[in-house]
Amino acid sequence: MPALRTVLAVLLTLACLAGRAAAAEPVVVWVDSYHAGYEWSDGVEAGIRSVLDPAGVRLVVQRLDAKETPADAALRKAAQSALNVIYRIRPGVVIASDDAAQEYLVVPFLKGTPQPVVFCGVNWDAAMYGYPAPNVTGMLEVEAVPEMVAHFARDAKGSRVGYISGKTATDLKITETFNAAFFGGRMKIYFAETFEQFKTLFLRAQNETDMLFLRNYAGIAGWDPDAAEAFLLNNTRVPTGSHLLHMNRYVVYTMGKVPQEQGEWAAHAALRVLAGERAGDIPLARNQRTRLVVNLKLAKAAGITLPVAVLKTAEIIGKD
Repeated sequence: MPALRTVLAVLLTLACLAGRAAAAEPVVVWVDSYHAGYEWSDGVEAGIRSVLDPAGVRLVVQRLDAKETPADAALRKAAQSALNVIYRIRPGVVIASDDAAQEYLVVPFLKGTPQPVVFCGVNWDAAMYGYPAPNVTGMLEVEAVPEMVAHFARDAKGSRVGYISGKTATDLKITETFNAAFFGGRMKIYFAETFEQFKTLFLRAQNETDMLFLRNYAGIAGWDPDAAEAFLLNNTRVPTGSHLLHMNRYVVYTMGKVPQEQGEWAAHAALRVLAGERAGDIPLARNQRTRLVVNLKLAKAAGITLPVAVLKTAEIIGKD
């Protein structure tokens, strides 16, 4: 396998050098770690297209489907398919979003070649991928953890922090980061593989924690949105929160990252590269935009009283 990767990297290098000048139109290949219809990916795509379409840049989309088919062999096969497309099209820039695209495509095949790469959606730290690199730049994905805890603390009965989610590569990375950077290793972690297991763990967390991150349901088999919403409405007794906007029906507080921001930044960086700037000369960035959403129905069920200042500034859902 290492020898094959070396050969493919050399072929890609030759293709980039020989074919880029002959391209009839500027082309960007976007390699999405996930799938169409996943809220985060759809937002990233909307951000990319909002910048590239008016600039007359053609966007070619490849997806790795890391949430629906997370097996290592499947991801390697999907990455190989994306690499074949890149080799054939010879794009001016590759945009690679989220961690799976880095691990399975960029790092083994593209980093260190003439192919410019712009990443986005890499959680917290890109050093594990050897970024920045001469041909790679991007936007990190960070979350407003202290700000979320400040919301929790108004109604929490203690300081015990928990985190519940599916057991995905992203959540493994994020829980490690959260624990090391913010909670001194004291955050209690619950990973659920099925919806039934999630319900059992969530009930346990109501007694073992005073505030709870319910970051995502990805990786939880059998997740039923309506059943989950009803279950959480009946059983939430501690402040809960997420940093993903599509989770707002399941938690009291959402301090949502805006996926369009990731896509817009990546697309603007791609335009800079297409105009002649070297990718490695563009500094890494971090997302800045956040939307605060409060689920009033869940707050009332949990006995949480919301300050007037929060009600005035947040987007309120669940009023009925």
